[in-house]
Amino acid sequence: LIRVVLICAIIGLSFAAIPCAVPVFDISGNLDLKTVLFNCTKNIPSIQSPPSYFPSTPGGSTFKTVPVTVQLALDNLLQINDVNSAISLDFYLRVYWIDPRIYMPGIYPYLSPNCKKDGIDVTSYVRSQVPLEIWLPDIFFYSVMDVNQIKEMIKIYPNGSMFWSRHLIVSFPEPQMNFKQYPLDRQNFSIVLQSFAHDSTTLSMSFVSNAAVALLTNPQYKTPLIYLNQLWIYQSYSGFIINKASPSPANPSRKFSTAYINLVFQRQKMGIVLRLALPVTVFVVIVGFSFWTSLDMRVDVTLQMILVISALYLVISQVIPFVGYFTIMDNFITLVFIALSLQIAVHFLTLTIEKTTEAHPFNAVFNLFMDFMFRLVWIPLSMLVFIMFFDMYEPTILAGMITITVVTVVVNIFKMGKICGVFENAIYRLREKFCNYDKEEDEYKKRVLKLTDFELFILRQTRNFYRDESDSAPVYQRVPTVSSKAFFSISAPDFSGFNFRIHCFSFT
Repeated sequence: LIRVVLICAIIGLSFAAIPCAVPVFDISGNLDLKTVLFNCTKNIPSIQSPPSYFPSTPGGSTFKTVPVTVQLALDNLLQINDVNSAISLDFYLRVYWIDPRIYMPGIYPYLSPNCKKDGIDVTSYVRSQVPLEIWLPDIFFYSVMDVNQIKEMIKIYPNGSMFWSRHLIVSFPEPQMNFKQYPLDRQNFSIVLQSFAHDSTTLSMSFVSNAAVALLTNPQYKTPLIYLNQLWIYQSYSGFIINKASPSPANPSRKFSTAYINLVFQRQKMGIVLRLALPVTVFVVIVGFSFWTSLDMRVDVTLQMILVISALYLVISQVIPFVGYFTIMDNFITLVFIALSLQIAVHFLTLTIEKTTEAHPFNAVFNLFMDFMFRLVWIPLSMLVFIMFFDMYEPTILAGMITITVVTVVVNIFKMGKICGVFENAIYRLREKFCNYDKEEDEYKKRVLKLTDFELFILRQTRNFYRDESDSAPVYQRVPTVSSKAFFSISAPDFSGFNFRIHCFSFT
C-alpha cells in the first residue's frame, strides 16, 4: 500500500509539472507549442484574474500589485473636427506586464533563439474560437468617442513577461480646444488611460522607460511619420501618472492608477495664410492705388473691392473653424471692412470739400494733403497689418514690404513741391478774394464776406508776405505786376476782434 501511494504521488507531481515546465512533442518530433500553452493555462487556477488577486507565495499573506507599463506609439494625427471639438489619432497602444504564473523556460531550447529574445506570438491562440485563456490588463481610454482596432499582437516571454500591442484609430473629445488664434493656433490634446475594474491596490501603471510617447519612424524617409503631416506640426508631449480618487459605496477611499498624456500640435499656417489672407491684402493694396485716380472714380473702386472681399470671405468662412467667437482671421477681415468703410467716408469728404474750393481756396490744400498722406501710408500700413496679424516675419515678405515702402515714400516726396505750390496759390487767391471785397456794395446786395478761422489765421500770418515794388523787400516771384496799392483795415464786429492791416493790390 505504501508503495502504491508513493508511486501515485510521484506520478501526480510529474503531471503537475507538465503544463509550464515539460515540453510536449508531436509525432514528427517538434515541440507542440499549442498543446504546451493550453496545458499551462488550463491548469492555472483563475488564469483570467490578475496575479495580484492571489498571494505572492503559496499559502502566504502578501499580495503584490501588478505593475503595468504603457506607451503610446504615435503614428499620425488624422483629423481635427472643430465643430464637434474632437480629434482622430492613429497610434499603437503598447502594454507590458509580468504574469509569474505563465513560466515556461523549459520550452525555449526547442524553439528558435529568436523566440527567447522577441517572445512567442500567441495572438492567434488568444483570439481563436477556443481561446487560450490568459489575463489581459483592462486598460481603457477614460474619455473616447470611437475606437477602431486595426490589428493587435500578444506575446509571451520566458520569464513570464507579457506584451500586448494594439494598432488603433481613436476619436477623442477635446472640448478644451481654442481656435481664437486660428490660423496660428496651437492645440493641446489630452489622453487619459486607466484600468476599468482594478484599483491601484491591484494594478499600478507607469510609462515605458519614463517615455509616455514614442514616435513611429518611416523606414522610407527615416523620419517620424508624425513629422510628415501636411496640416499640423508635432511639437512635444508631457505625461504623468497619479492615483485618482474614485470612491464607491463599499470603498470610499478607492483610487485608480491613471495615466495622463498631453500632445501639443501647432497648425501649419503658411498655406492657409497665403491662400486666404494674402488675396484680401492684395485687394486692400489695390484700393490704396485709388488715391492716384480722379475723385469721381475712387468711391466706385472702393465699393467694388468691398464686394470682391465680401465674396472671398464667404469662401473663407467655409474653411475656417465654425466656432461661436472670432478668430484672428475673422478679426483681420473685420478690420479690412472697417478700413474700407472709412476710406469711402474719406472719399466722400474729399468730394464735398472739392466743391467748395472756389469759396475757400485752402480746401484744395487740405485735399491734396490728405491724398499725400493716404498715398504715403496706406499700402505700407496694409502690408504691415498683414504681417503683424499672421506673424509673417519671413525674409522675403519683409524685403517686399521694405521695397514697396521705400518706393512709395520716394514717389510721394516729389509731390511735396506740388503741395507747396498749391499752398502758395491758395494764399494768393485768399488775398485776392479779401481785397476784392467791397463792403458797402456787398451789404447792399446782402452778401457777406465769409472767412473761416483758418483763413483768418493765414491772412494774419501772411499780411506782409506780398510787397509793392516801392517797398524795400523784393517782389514775390509768383505775384503779378502791381499797378496800385491800398490799405484795408478789419474791424472787430466783422471778424471777431481780428484786427490788422493788410496790403491789398490791384492786379493787371
